[in-house]
Amino acid sequence: MKNTILVTSIVFFAAVLFLWGRTGSSRPADSVALVTNSAPAKATEAKVTDLIPVYDFGPVSMLKGNVEHEFVINNTTDTDLAITQAETSCMCTRAILKLPDGKEKGPFGMPGHGFTPSINAVVRPDEKLSVRVIFDPAAHGPAGIGRIEREVTLTTNKGPIVMQFRAQVTP
Repeated sequence: MKNTILVTSIVFFAAVLFLWGRTGSSRPADSVALVTNSAPAKATEAKVTDLIPVYDFGPVSMLKGNVEHEFVINNTTDTDLAITQAETSCMCTRAILKLPDGKEKGPFGMPGHGFTPSINAVVRPDEKLSVRVIFDPAAHGPAGIGRIEREVTLTTNKGPIVMQFRAQVTP
């Protein structure tokens, strides 16, 4: 009897984990932006309505510290883009928004791991918003070595804007 309960519990737990992982990956195909250059030294520029390609940092050493990449979102629509929230998929990642007027908001992080303030920012048609993503390869310690994939999501009136990156974390 105890073995049956144990096996049933394990199967149930595995099913919950599987379904939970699948729900976090859905997003509308028309939610955001197109990259014009994926070189590490340049920002990834995007326009609303296109999909943002994944940025690849390549090999990242834990010993060399944080790495950063800037995503630039260009509102090419004829209406305002209202941004209400920013969050990251992991505590090893932070995001800082630079609004069209030059003011910065953030840093923003993972929900449930600190204060997640509302943004209430507006990007008017033909204006750009910069999102600086900062990844700390040492945040997970030695267990964090290997391939990682993370996301930064902006909640907007036009749907979520998802910016993804990956890296190969080395010692």
